[in-house]
Amino acid sequence: MKKLLLIAFVILFASCNQTKIAYINVEDLMKDYDGTKALEETLKEKQEVMAKELDSISAPFQTKVQEYYQNAQKMSVSKRAETEQALQQEQQGLQARQQQAGQVLQQENQKLSEAITKKVDSFVSVYSKANGLNLVLGTSGNGTVMYGDDNLNVTSAILELLNQDFAKK
Repeated sequence: MKKLLLIAFVILFASCNQTKIAYINVEDLMKDYDGTKALEETLKEKQEVMAKELDSISAPFQTKVQEYYQNAQKMSVSKRAETEQALQQEQQGLQARQQQAGQVLQQENQKLSEAITKKVDSFVSVYSKANGLNLVLGTSGNGTVMYGDDNLNVTSAILELLNQDFAKK
């Protein structure tokens, strides 16, 4: 029985020595990846365009509100109520447009972020196979990898290859 346990331990120890493990600091990788920077710039541009569009729509509304306050004293009660209701409906329409614009940006961000994540995952897989790695761990902040020898950190190598690939496009 002791011999069997000893043999099992030796086999287990030998197989552990053959496993090549590395880790990636996901936070640094995503922060410094040119694809992520391009995504952020694209979303910023879209957000600015939507903000300008919403401002162009809300400016006339603000003018109407100012005119209402200037003329409210001169209006009849029924005319005031009618104007307030119209302004309230217009404001609700503006708020709906703002929410819709926010949702569009959020969906675009999610879609593009998922594409980047798939690209990075694919790249890590190819890199790992090419470099004989059996396991690549991801860490971010104070998460998954509590300690890792710097020799096992392949973040910069992956980042360099990702950025080179991104520059080709």
